[in-house]
Amino acid sequence: MVDLPIVIASTSPYWRWFESVFWIIILVIVLIIAYFIIKEIRLMTNTRRLAEIDLEKEKLNLMKAEMAQRGTPFFRVSPEQMKEIQVLDDENAALATDIFARHSMVDKRIERLENKVKLTKLDRMVEKIRDEEKRLG
Repeated sequence: MVDLPIVIASTSPYWRWFESVFWIIILVIVLIIAYFIIKEIRLMTNTRRLAEIDLEKEKLNLMKAEMAQRGTPFFRVSPEQMKEIQVLDDENAALATDIFARHSMVDKRIERLENKVKLTKLDRMVEKIRDEEKRLG
């Protein structure tokens, strides 16, 4: 067999430096791309929200213009009628309060009556037990 000499070609120092820094450069490029993607996503959501806000502003402006165009409403309540409505509303509130108070009073009385009936039943049961104990004992 013939021994052939193995020749190892030396690489330049710049290539060795590039190989050591290669993955760092790739990482920086990936981070820059990710930054731009995230920035575009944020701009897209903000743009959509701004468009929604502009649409709402246009709706409000249209409503204001419509209200200004109407002038006086078709159904108008005089101040005397408003006072009468307010008086009736106050009376209804007072009646609702009175109804609630009476309903609560009735509930409490029913509860008290039920407790008295339970107490009476328990007293009768205790008396029956005593009578049975005296008869048996």
